[in-house]
Amino acid sequence: MSATLFSIRPFVKRNLSTFLLAVFFIALASTLTAQIVETGVITGVVRDNSGAIIQKAHVAIHNDSTGLTTKTETDSQGIFVSPPLHPGNYSVEIEAPGFKTEVEHVRLEVGQRVSADVALVVGAAAQTVEVQAAGELLETESSSVGNLRTEEAVRDLPLNGRNFNELFSLGAGAIPTTTQAVSIPYTQQRGPSYFAINGSRPQENRTLLDGIGDQENHNSMTAVFPPIDAIQEFSEETNDADARYGRGNGGTINAVIKSGTDHFHGEVFEFLRNTALDARNYFNIPVAGPVGQKAPLRQNEFGATFGGPVFWKQANPKTFFFADYAGKRFAQGQTDVESVPVVNVTSTGYDFSAYSAAVKNPSTHVAYAKNFVPIN
Repeated sequence: MSATLFSIRPFVKRNLSTFLLAVFFIALASTLTAQIVETGVITGVVRDNSGAIIQKAHVAIHNDSTGLTTKTETDSQGIFVSPPLHPGNYSVEIEAPGFKTEVEHVRLEVGQRVSADVALVVGAAAQTVEVQAAGELLETESSSVGNLRTEEAVRDLPLNGRNFNELFSLGAGAIPTTTQAVSIPYTQQRGPSYFAINGSRPQENRTLLDGIGDQENHNSMTAVFPPIDAIQEFSEETNDADARYGRGNGGTINAVIKSGTDHFHGEVFEFLRNTALDARNYFNIPVAGPVGQKAPLRQNEFGATFGGPVFWKQANPKTFFFADYAGKRFAQGQTDVESVPVVNVTSTGYDFSAYSAAVKNPSTHVAYAKNFVPIN
């Protein structure tokens, strides 16, 4: 009996270890799935003209940029829900036996849940009803308050230093508080990244970049500053953010980096400032000699982005890449204005009579007669 137990125990131990390991990976996968906060979902109800729901309708969601297609179907209540999708433009094609095929064009934003309800028309399946210009979709799937900054807004709005964090102040109730931390070298180098939203502490904010926390631990400032040319879009929720974002009760900034598409795309940029293009500093008096020269300035901000399919010879690529680089070179001279009183040095002392202000003894605070300071 003891020999039998000796042979069973290693078997149970090995299987128990395998079982626990499997549970760990399943839990890890579930956690990673739950942390997908930069993606969105397209959902809707499929009905016929009379309002009756249509079950088992085939739904194909096509990404217009990458060409990837996600397929699903309606349930017993006529509802379809897509898996997590990256932000972008989508074509939703819905088919059902005895009805015309309908194609809806939907714009999916970062972290958004879009409702795209459809009423199919009776007809042959070969016929297609395509909605070319859908109205502005009403946000009915969420009660959060916020705003969205699209790729065009991030690229075209004027930004001092090309710091996309300055766009946060455009949100309702957002106030920059970086001026209270200007002594921090981090702030001096990178610019504003510290905002109070609706009166909450900046530490209560949540900043996400592709679903990953983008804040340093001490002051909760933005840690990674992606080039604005690499940002696809970002949302700023100032009130009642979804619980999936976590952290505190302040604002939630959810930014997404661009993705490669089924075609190669790229750009190169250079922004230049120098002494020849800048105006004279107010304190640079326009006189002959070094005093009247403008303080030297050389600032270059440059970079490039490039993306596309990894396997470019493949007919329907499914793997894409995107890369970006941004550099900055900055050198600036400073104009320093000092006021030096005129003094006449004599054998008995220092004559400040040409100086309009009274010269006082630093110990007694008594003014010297005729602004003459004796040697003794």
